Amino acid sequence: MENDILISIIVPVYNTEKYVEKCLESIKNAMDLDCEVIVINDGSTDDSEKIIQEYIEKLPKEYRKRFIYQSKENKGLADTKNVGIALSRGKYISVVDSDDYISEDFYEIARKYINQNYEIIIYDLYVIFEKTPQYNYIARAYVDKEKDRKTALISGAMQGSSCNKIIKKDLYKPYQFPTNKEYEDTSVTPFILMDTEKIKYIPYPLYYYLQRERSIVASNTYISAFYKICENISNELRNKEDYTKYYQIINEFFVKRMLEIMYQDYRKNKKAFRKNISDFTKNNKEIVHYILNNEMIYKDNEYSPRQRKVLNNLLVNIKENKMKNIRRLFLARAFVNYVRKTLGSVWNLIKAILGR
Repeated sequence: MENDILISIIVPVYNTEKYVEKCLESIKNAMDLDCEVIVINDGSTDDSEKIIQEYIEKLPKEYRKRFIYQSKENKGLADTKNVGIALSRGKYISVVDSDDYISEDFYEIARKYINQNYEIIIYDLYVIFEKTPQYNYIARAYVDKEKDRKTALISGAMQGSSCNKIIKKDLYKPYQFPTNKEYEDTSVTPFILMDTEKIKYIPYPLYYYLQRERSIVASNTYISAFYKICENISNELRNKEDYTKYYQIINEFFVKRMLEIMYQDYRKNKKAFRKNISDFTKNNKEIVHYILNNEMIYKDNEYSPRQRKVLNNLLVNIKENKMKNIRRLFLARAFVNYVRKTLGSVWNLIKAILGR
């Protein structure tokens, strides 16, 4: 049986009794008999296990033998994915979260490009808000304005996610999803994108990504996510000899976001900001040095000359761990922004008066 498996579909499950049957049904409707479905229950405490087992038991025999169910102790999503990949026998890996679902032609379209020797197939996503469906939208995995193809992919929506991608299993070999960390995908998926040129982007939203009220992504602020993602990427880069190969990752996750997010953090909570910057300095020394030494601030981003100067000064002070200088830098930026806003309001008032 092993030799005829093209795609191993891994379904991590944790307390998704409300959603898991719809997820499995969408996979069954999309898969062919050269696929296997590996359902890993990460110690759910609800009725997920019962629902999964009953669903598999009711499947036609030809499908039932393609579904593998395993329950394990709760160790988190990263460990669940690692277990699933270790059990997989297919040439390609597809991950479908158990509260999401996929289009019926998800694997049919992929098969065409697998036959053309592509190693990664990437889809757009349809983002679904459980409580507020009026906010549903299509998230594009490719940024058209970018001239470089890899940059367009690494800048696209869900670039760190493994869910909207079908990936050749061999590409996972150098990597393990880091356990006990949130945003575990960012330690693996962006690096895999950099490790191959054989990528096919499909501009259709064939993966349906559910934003639940209590999901990890929704319950964390963008600021705290930034620091955690930076740490994940730094940990992976420490194992790399050639940072240049992963230039786009550093540019997208550090350079393009750093100034505004750290400034927001400073304004939000100055006490927490001190610790966040201290931890950032400790965790990201090598990358900060690389950014400065290669003058990345002055390349491939949309910063104004003034913003580039501010960001450069920020990184120099982070490198030298000069907290007072960092606070002064952001205090000056806050003052400049306040003056600009005030002058803008005054000018609008003058125009309104003159217009009368």
